[in-house]
Amino acid sequence: MKRIIVCTFLVWMLSVSCASAELKVGDKATNFILKDSLGKEYTLISPEFQGRVVYINYADIGSKDMNKHVDDTLKKDPGIDRKNNYVGFGIANMKASIVPDFIIARVIKSKQEETGATILLDDNYIMLTRWGLENKVSNVIVLDKKRICRYIYKGKLPDEEVEKLISIVKEYQVK
Repeated sequence: MKRIIVCTFLVWMLSVSCASAELKVGDKATNFILKDSLGKEYTLISPEFQGRVVYINYADIGSKDMNKHVDDTLKKDPGIDRKNNYVGFGIANMKASIVPDFIIARVIKSKQEETGATILLDDNYIMLTRWGLENKVSNVIVLDKKRICRYIYKGKLPDEEVEKLISIVKEYQVK
């Protein structure tokens, strides 16, 4: 009986320590389960993301536009194959805001319905903990088709970093 308790405790400690490791370039991203404002569940292996380079913008409501220039540049770049090899989405850090979750979710739902954007809701710091992201700023992550982190930046990207991010997306969408 003691062995079972000790083994269970060790497995739990290992899972906690692995889940809270900071995601770095070259690391395989740990999976997640998050819902959008419409209630649809997503993971890194969701069909919408399969076989594609994934760009993620993780931000709280106060910093949601911090890297809007990156989103705009990605949308305009003709070298990015959105149909087959690339997908971008946002994750809203709900817990960091003093605005009630139901109000944020309503605004996000409206934006999703209007634009077709995929915006997932993180109401319990799941991604901050799982990937070691920074709170109260925009975090930008690029994962290749095998879910290896190829780029991560915490904060407002300067122009030279935007160019670097786009070149990484283009490089890995053909690999």
